[in-house]
Amino acid sequence: MRKQFVRLFLGFVLVVAVVLGIQGAVFALSIHNQRVAWTQSVFEEYLTSLTENLKQGVGNANYSLFALEQVLLASADDRVSGLYVRNPDGTVVVAYGKTSGGYALPLPRNHTMDPARMMMETAQNTLTVTQEVVDDQGFSSREMQSDVYVVNIIHTSGVSSVMVTKQSDRQKQTILLPPQVKANDIAGSLVVKDNNEVVALVDVLTFTPFTYKDTGRLFRGLLYPFLYSIPFAFIIALFMAASISRKNQRYTQAIQDALSYLSKGENGVQLPQTKIDEQKVINASIEMLDANLLQNKKSRQAWLRSISHDLNTPVASMKLLIDGMVDGVFPLQEKTLASLKRENDSLSERIAMVVLYANLQSPEAKAQTRQLDIASFLEEVLSHFTREERERIYVDADKANVTADPKLMVQASRALLANALAASDDSVGWAIEENAMTFSNAGKLAEGVDFFEPWTRGDDSRSTPGSGLGLPIVSQVMRLHHGSATIEQQDQKVVVSLRW
Repeated sequence: MRKQFVRLFLGFVLVVAVVLGIQGAVFALSIHNQRVAWTQSVFEEYLTSLTENLKQGVGNANYSLFALEQVLLASADDRVSGLYVRNPDGTVVVAYGKTSGGYALPLPRNHTMDPARMMMETAQNTLTVTQEVVDDQGFSSREMQSDVYVVNIIHTSGVSSVMVTKQSDRQKQTILLPPQVKANDIAGSLVVKDNNEVVALVDVLTFTPFTYKDTGRLFRGLLYPFLYSIPFAFIIALFMAASISRKNQRYTQAIQDALSYLSKGENGVQLPQTKIDEQKVINASIEMLDANLLQNKKSRQAWLRSISHDLNTPVASMKLLIDGMVDGVFPLQEKTLASLKRENDSLSERIAMVVLYANLQSPEAKAQTRQLDIASFLEEVLSHFTREERERIYVDADKANVTADPKLMVQASRALLANALAASDDSVGWAIEENAMTFSNAGKLAEGVDFFEPWTRGDDSRSTPGSGLGLPIVSQVMRLHHGSATIEQQDQKVVVSLRW
């Protein structure tokens, strides 16, 4: 029971783990997608705001880097966490704000801060210039993919305009970043041009939804029930495994008791009730086994009675003749000796039939098949009968093509022809085709009789001549040939069909 419990528990745990794993993966993917969408939305709104501010402030004069920084800061709302402003060659000029995780954006140590930029911090700017510095070795080259937009301020004939274009494909960029900044922290990059001349490169960083308390609380409210469900799921799996293992143990013990009861030769076993389809199949199989064992028990009892009766009849006749000859009642003459021989032959034949039937049921019995010569086969079968009996047998062998064990097939054919001749005074039909034979005679089958059971004659008086083993022997011969034997009523005829 312990092993079964462990297997069931591990099975439930595996199912729970798979379901929770899938739910966790879906949840994590959803959070990631929401974060990416939120970040992209913030960057696009920032780009729109920057474009509007540039349009409002454009004039005939060209933009300086310092003037551009003022517009960049004015365009940022509280969702933009920081800006990295670089020279056209990619070196960092100034950094404003923080990373999405709240760390200040650092500058290289050898960077010289322009005092004028320190004066740019006003109440309306949400980003402040950073003063934290790190060694140059702290900056490392990072390869990233981000959306790159080109913002081009064009002055022509006294008219200024701003054009924004997005590069067709995401470009892999290699830039220097400090350890506080991850490559995916950069929501997007801007290439700001003035009359097609690059003024600055700007990397825009944004906060994430988790930066805000309410949003973070919302996501945690979704995550915590998922995490809390894990131990409860394992506890439920534990109880389910224990419950099912106990039920299976009770069912297994009941089946074991039933089979033990059957092994002692008893019948009428009591099986546990179940609603599980697989266990219902097991119950049905055991009930069928019980019925078959009961039928075999009845058959064995009937066999014993039949053997004692069938063998006692010729023995009693022989004893009567011998006692009569000893007492002088029957004279010792040829007729008396012929009667004695006939009874002896009958006894020998019945004993031989019993031995043959037992041998055919042996596990070692096998059919040694080969192609039969039909003429020789017919001659061997019909030689067993008298001339008068042969004249009553009508043989149709035009389509004969038989592969079988010759000895077994001769024995089966003789038995069926003998039964047909004894059952009717009319002619008997014997048709042979390709691995198939049909025997027919006039008559009517008794109802409710299994003619393939040993010593079955279809009459209660037991006055029908024969051993009662003819059709059972035929059935065993067909079993060894992996075929079938059937008997049926067709109009006024009884037809036995063999196919293999």
